[in-house]
Amino acid sequence: MAEHPHCDRYYVKKLPEAKWRVPNFLGGALPKRDGPNPLYYSLTMLTLFKPWRTGEDLKSYSQSWSEAFTDFEFSAQQLEHIKYFNIKHECYDALD
Repeated sequence: MAEHPHCDRYYVKKLPEAKWRVPNFLGGALPKRDGPNPLYYSLTMLTLFKPWRTGEDLKSYSQSWSEAFTDFEFSAQQLEHIKYFNIKHECYDALD
């Protein structure tokens, strides 16, 4: 996007598969898929996977976060990532 004001300072680079790493999110755990706050879960997953520049790109004013989450078409790879985000919670639940 040559017209973007920061195009000369920032870029995205796709690493070869051999250099892929597992992300470690700092600042707290990601919400549980079946946790007590489905709104927060939907908001978080959309923020991570749906392209956006403003909040209005994530959902329309008339939509709930759950509706926006359901309406968004996640790719197969995104759905796989989402599935793996929940594994940590499943491990903790198994210890209880």
